[in-house]
Amino acid sequence: MVDAFEIVQLRRFAEGLALEAGKLLADYQGFVNPREKGPSDLVTEADFASQRLIAESIARTYPDHTLLAEEEGVVADPSKAYRWIVDPLDGTINYAHKLPFWCVSIGLEVRGEPIVGVIHDPIAGRTFSAGKGAGATLNGAPLAVSRADALARSLIATGLPTRFVADQARQVALLARFSDGTHSVRRTGSTALNLAFVAAGVFEAFYATSVNAWDVAAGVLLVTEAGGRVTRLDGSTYAIDRPGILASNGTIHEEAVAAALGAWPELAGL
Repeated sequence: MVDAFEIVQLRRFAEGLALEAGKLLADYQGFVNPREKGPSDLVTEADFASQRLIAESIARTYPDHTLLAEEEGVVADPSKAYRWIVDPLDGTINYAHKLPFWCVSIGLEVRGEPIVGVIHDPIAGRTFSAGKGAGATLNGAPLAVSRADALARSLIATGLPTRFVADQARQVALLARFSDGTHSVRRTGSTALNLAFVAAGVFEAFYATSVNAWDVAAGVLLVTEAGGRVTRLDGSTYAIDRPGILASNGTIHEEAVAAALGAWPELAGL
């Protein structure tokens, strides 16, 4: 069991680390040569530099912790209780094209339970932060999800898979359903910031069929600590190792699940 004081200390460490990595990324921008990891999937030297900075700091400060991170095949040691889950640069394609919507995402679990989540947006100067049982904040001010009480009054965010054509029918069906009779759907290019914006009441919901643990680890805690709800797309208990996610303000959650399953019934178990 992790006590409240330890969570405060770990949260402060994560906030400082995210700010440091964000400064590095901002300094790098304009001097990067992106390369393709796969179709529509870029990586830059800035991704690697940010991850190394974060990994080295965690190893130095918390040598008994482990790390799961997006780049360079960093896989966590399952024997260790504390697992940091990091995306050193979420929104790399935006970053490479100088679109100012990208961030650093740092989450921490203890025996599978999320206890700290920090998402830092250097360009806008926004730091979203959450601690288990301590609520969520934006630059120190409390965060709360939207009060919208119907899908019809909701703005939805989505994340589309890099291999879109292979999953086109399902993605178009979901996009059509969530676009019809709502305030529309946005694709921003940053899963972490989408979740942060659900926590901040900007979006009422976010859905995706293809996410990784490092995309969502920090954002899931932000949403729940801000009063929202996170499940799999079929409404079942969320699992960070599954590809599907539905996050919302909580009030519209059941309606959003019904909309997703109505668009594509085979979402069950995703």
